[in-house]
Amino acid sequence: MTTTPKINITSAFASPIAATYLSDCERLNAELKALFLSREHEGERYRKQLKTPTLQVNIFESEFELFRWPEPAVQELYQFCMQSLMKVVMQLNRYEPEQMRKLEIRDHTWFHITRFGGYIANHNHPMASWSGVYCVAAGENPPEWPDSGVLRFLNPRAGSFMYLDHGNANLQSPFDNSSLNFRLQPGQLILFPSYLDHEVAPFFGSDERITVAFNAWFRDTVE
Repeated sequence: MTTTPKINITSAFASPIAATYLSDCERLNAELKALFLSREHEGERYRKQLKTPTLQVNIFESEFELFRWPEPAVQELYQFCMQSLMKVVMQLNRYEPEQMRKLEIRDHTWFHITRFGGYIANHNHPMASWSGVYCVAAGENPPEWPDSGVLRFLNPRAGSFMYLDHGNANLQSPFDNSSLNFRLQPGQLILFPSYLDHEVAPFFGSDERITVAFNAWFRDTVE
């Protein structure tokens, strides 16, 4: 009688996506929302002037120097985002504390204000190692639009779609071919490798959807 051999399955080529929450974020988010809306009302002064190739509809996008602003609310968010990112990098790279102290983070950071019908097409951030999105305000999303305004990550394994049949059409996570959606909540921070293609689905809610996004790269402090 033939004995079934033992089979080992390796989860290869995984992409880490980290999620965390800022506790008691109501005060900070209220301050950030008021600040961002006031800057939007100033017109073109704070709007990003150099157009990016990524298609954006019905979105105000600021210049990329947000974390250089001196306002206490901005600096408080900066500390939370960078400390969270450092923790993720330390864990995934298995760095010791002394190794982390030799690194510094450089960033481009901006805010988005999205209103009804607004969306961002699929894109990635090729000149950084990590990216992040923090939710200031989620807006009021109607139940009939479950994907309204979701942050969607596309499966980076393009070849996995080249041929589908019953042998691979129903693979379970982490081996499936589906995208990954996040319906962001206020205070939620998502950190992900910058190579991941992502998009923001059309937003059909009321009020504004307000987020802070950043790209980050690491350098030795001796440079």
